[in-house]
Amino acid sequence: MIKKIYVVFLIILTASCSNLDKAKDENFLNVEDKLISKLELIQKDLQLNNSTSLKESLDVSLKERYAINKLSEYDLSQVKFYFTKPEITKNQGENTIGLRFGEEIFYFNVEYKYLNGDWRITKFTERR
Repeated sequence: MIKKIYVVFLIILTASCSNLDKAKDENFLNVEDKLISKLELIQKDLQLNNSTSLKESLDVSLKERYAINKLSEYDLSQVKFYFTKPEITKNQGENTIGLRFGEEIFYFNVEYKYLNGDWRITKFTERR
């Protein structure tokens, strides 16, 4: 009788663990599309000289926040934005963003984290 209970317990435990993995995969199914749409939204807002969507999605240090605030002081309506396809691993992502001011191009490495159903910018550094 104890062996039967033990076997039933192991079967239930195994079945419940396999269901957790499926639910986790379903949650991150469209994560990349959410990040790309968020980047496009930020790009459109910055070209209209509106940096609220960028500032709402920040979760960076004070130094990086200062650089982004300095960037938002410029007229970004004539700036061309380029970004690479994000590389996503579980709930973190990273890509490179290029800003073209006339003849100059500035590159930034950006890291993201997926928290509470939304992407947050966690690291924003200029690439040299």
